[in-house]
Amino acid sequence: MSQIPQIEIHTVKRVNLNGGTLIDGFPSGGLTNSIASMCFMRSIKNELISILDSSLFPPLSMIYNGTANFPVRIYANEDIKAAFLISELNLNESLYYTVSKTIFQWARENECELVISSGSIVTEESKESPNEHDLQKVYGVASTERAKDRMEKAGILELHSGSVSGIPALLLNEGMRRNFDVIVLLGNILKGSSEFRPAAAISEAIMKIVPGLSCDIHFLLKRAETIEQDLRKIRDGQNNSTINLYR
Repeated sequence: MSQIPQIEIHTVKRVNLNGGTLIDGFPSGGLTNSIASMCFMRSIKNELISILDSSLFPPLSMIYNGTANFPVRIYANEDIKAAFLISELNLNESLYYTVSKTIFQWARENECELVISSGSIVTEESKESPNEHDLQKVYGVASTERAKDRMEKAGILELHSGSVSGIPALLLNEGMRRNFDVIVLLGNILKGSSEFRPAAAISEAIMKIVPGLSCDIHFLLKRAETIEQDLRKIRDGQNNSTINLYR
C-alpha cells in the first residue's frame, strides 16, 4: 500500500518563539486570513524562517524582486514572538487535513502557545455602501478556556452558535483535542464587497490579542473601497470598468 505524500518542513533559520503566536495565512474558502497575514508580514520587520513543500502542491515558484520563493513560507519577528504563514496556494479541500496537521505540528515544535486563524461570514449586501473607514464587527471562536479569556480581554465578540469550515475549523478541532490555544476570527463580508474590509477588521482584532503587532489598516480599507467601487460600476452596467484586485 503506497504511502500518502506528506508536507515537508524545511528550517531556514532557527529563532526563539517560545510562548509566541503563529498567524495562519493559508487560504481555504476565502482570502481574508491570507490578506491579514500578509499585511502583518509587510508591516513589521521579519525574516524567512521556514519553508513548507510537498508533491501535493502544484509546481509553482513565486517571484518577488527577481527572487524565487516557495509558495508556502513562514516569516517571524523574534522580538515580539510572532510568526506569519504566507501562502499563494488555493488547494483542493482534500488537502486541508494534511495542511492543518502540518501547521499545528510547526506551532508545537517551535513552542508557540497560540495559533490564530480567520475566515469570513457572508451576509446579504447592504442597501448602503460601506464608508471607506468602516470596520465591521469581528466574531471569535476559541479552542480552550484560556484562549477564550484572551479573546474576551481583547473585546472580541464570541460566536455562540454556528459553524466554521476549512483549515480554521480543523485547527480549532485539533486545538480542542490537545488543549492547545487556537482562536479563529470571523469577519463579516457583504455580498458584492471586498475581502480586504473584513481582513482589516480581523487585523485590528489580532493586534488587540498580540501586543506589538502592527498592520496598515488604512491601506486595506483603501483597497477595499477601490474594489467595491469597481464592483458597483459593473453592477450598474458600466461594463468598461476593469477590476484589478492588486492595484
